Amino acid sequence: MSELLKLLKTAIKEIEEDGFQPRVALVGPKFAEIALEELKSLGLEIYIVRELNCDAILGDPRFIGHLRKASRRISLEPLIEEKEFWEEIEEIKNL
Repeated sequence: MSELLKLLKTAIKEIEEDGFQPRVALVGPKFAEIALEELKSLGLEIYIVRELNCDAILGDPRFIGHLRKASRRISLEPLIEEKEFWEEIEEIKNL
């Protein structure tokens, strides 16, 4: 299981534990480009929102924007930065 899929499942589990039903994912285009298959495998209704870019918001559509616990925001930026960091280390090792 990919690190991203684990992250998505953890966010969904947290929302469910708070008593909500996460059914939608509002995702930025870059997030969709990288994680569309993972999102589809989770059975979420997916909406692409240009302004979110590398981020996604998973949540219960009845309460998004009304209750903080009804949704979670996930950003790919830290994962991308970490990947780039390790790639740079590999390049240095190979010098």
